[in-house]
Amino acid sequence: MVYDNPQDPYATGETPKYFISGKPKVFTPQNWILIAGLVLMTLLLGVFCFLSYQSTNESITTITESHTRSASEAMALAGVVLLEQSDTALGASKFIENALAADPDLVSVRIKDADGQTVFESGRVEADDAAFINQQISKLHTGNDEDGDTIGTLEVTFREKAKSQVAQALRTTVLVTFFSAWIIGCLVLVALIWLVSKQLRILAQGVKRLSSGDFGYRIPTRELWGELKHLAEAFNDMSQRLRLYEDQNIDTLTFERNKLEAILLSISNGVMVTDNDHVIVIMNDSACQMLDISSAGDLLDRPVSAYTNDEGESCFEPIFKDFQRQLNRGMDMHDTIFTRTVELGARSLQVIISPIYDAEGVSLGAVTIMHDITRETEIDRMKTQFISNVSHELRTPVTTIKSYVDTLYNHGQELDKETYQEFLETINNESDRLKKMVNDILDFSRLEAPEYKMEMDYQDISPLINLTIQSIKMLAEQKDLTISTAIETGLPKVYMNSDSIERVLRNLLSNAIKYTDEGGRIKVRAELSSDGACLEVSVEDTGVGVPYEHLDRIWDRFYRIENKVHTVKGTGLGLHLVKVAIEEHHHGQVFVRSELGQGSVFGFRIPLTPGGDAINSSVSDDDYETTRPRRSSLSAQ
Repeated sequence: MVYDNPQDPYATGETPKYFISGKPKVFTPQNWILIAGLVLMTLLLGVFCFLSYQSTNESITTITESHTRSASEAMALAGVVLLEQSDTALGASKFIENALAADPDLVSVRIKDADGQTVFESGRVEADDAAFINQQISKLHTGNDEDGDTIGTLEVTFREKAKSQVAQALRTTVLVTFFSAWIIGCLVLVALIWLVSKQLRILAQGVKRLSSGDFGYRIPTRELWGELKHLAEAFNDMSQRLRLYEDQNIDTLTFERNKLEAILLSISNGVMVTDNDHVIVIMNDSACQMLDISSAGDLLDRPVSAYTNDEGESCFEPIFKDFQRQLNRGMDMHDTIFTRTVELGARSLQVIISPIYDAEGVSLGAVTIMHDITRETEIDRMKTQFISNVSHELRTPVTTIKSYVDTLYNHGQELDKETYQEFLETINNESDRLKKMVNDILDFSRLEAPEYKMEMDYQDISPLINLTIQSIKMLAEQKDLTISTAIETGLPKVYMNSDSIERVLRNLLSNAIKYTDEGGRIKVRAELSSDGACLEVSVEDTGVGVPYEHLDRIWDRFYRIENKVHTVKGTGLGLHLVKVAIEEHHHGQVFVRSELGQGSVFGFRIPLTPGGDAINSSVSDDDYETTRPRRSSLSAQ
């Protein structure tokens, strides 16, 4: 069933048409009620009029018969008197004449004796009354007693035209009354049905508006009456309550939605929500950054297969298919975490997918949490490389020491003094090298401990710099390197731990020696910073330099650069220990300035005020005194 007006069948106030298969439906419920009412009213009126007519007609017939019988009896008395030739015969004759004259329905009277001879006859017969003549013949007895002797007969003629006219008038009156009452009843019934239908249409319009979500709509009650008016008032009250309830729900839903959006936006992990068809419906900014897309609108309302990597391969489609297969096998996702790793170029993402169910347990889709584990992956890789490097680095001096000690132990008497001294020197150098590596590992473990506190006091850094240079000068001389100093006079004492600063200087100088070719120069500077708030110490070399893309990572633990330029082996802990000692324990700052092939400057700044806040930013743009060269391949330092 559809309406001829699909927008609002009651908007114009007209009665809607009903359709079946595109054709008007004539016998609507309203028409059926009208037809039933008309039929019932017609039957009731017909029965009433018929019964009224019958009753009235019987009454007229009874009256007419009573009148005829009375007149006949009176004429019979007069006839007996005439036949008996009594003294009152003349009066009887007069009585009959007067009766004929007085009663228009009495046409004629004829009295015959026992022999059939007419004794008296009087009356009138009209031609047009022939159809309405009714003759009655009765016997006359002596004394007017039915038990007496018959002395003659009485013939009385009556005219029934008046009776027929009355019956005709009665029929006309009944028919007029019937049709008048039927027409008036039809009009009243139609008007009543129209009024009720109009009020029902008003109510139906309100219900339709309410069902379409127009809460708060009020039905006009000025045209309603009776129970329908009370119903409309109750409807208006319900509609108003629904409107208030809807407003409260909208406010609640809006608040919850804004809260959810705020939570999603504030989550550092990427969040992506998909429906049962794996179409993306929600995505936060963190997910956009991780997937390297400009905005969530690029993927919203699109399947996860729409996202591809640089090679044009769909990254998430295989994962979601695997997730769906496990769901189809009945895996309980509330107890099991579905986790996969996605590689996007240099970035690694850990993807955790969980299904979403409503209160009835019906699946609504899935939520995907993306966590950037590039750093963790790189650290794991560097840890593995660190273990490999440390194993190699430890094995080399241990093997060398073992070989030389075995030679001295087994063949020491056979060696000359110069060779013997050379063996001892090699064993000593390898022992120092082994000690340094072990110390680095121990320092790493100790400095990384949160409960570790250094003993600090005010000390002059100049003697410490000279002492450190003197202890490492032998290594520089082996590569024919020149070490010079530029220490500003009158430097104030610094609140520091001398052993820690010595290890920092030793690490920086060792790196400078390692990565500077023979005949190069190394210069150590100590001076106040430009703002006078810090003591700045730097180690400048003329070595191979550091590629620009690695400058912000060389302070990380285990991070190394291995390429054709940097071939020196190491643990990758030296610079990280420098950073931890300066920034976490001395509240200072490390910095580096380098240019590939031109040398590097590694240094640190320590605040002169003890216990001061850490200097912001370990590396600033001013510390990158280099141009951006073409990116080289990632390797190790």
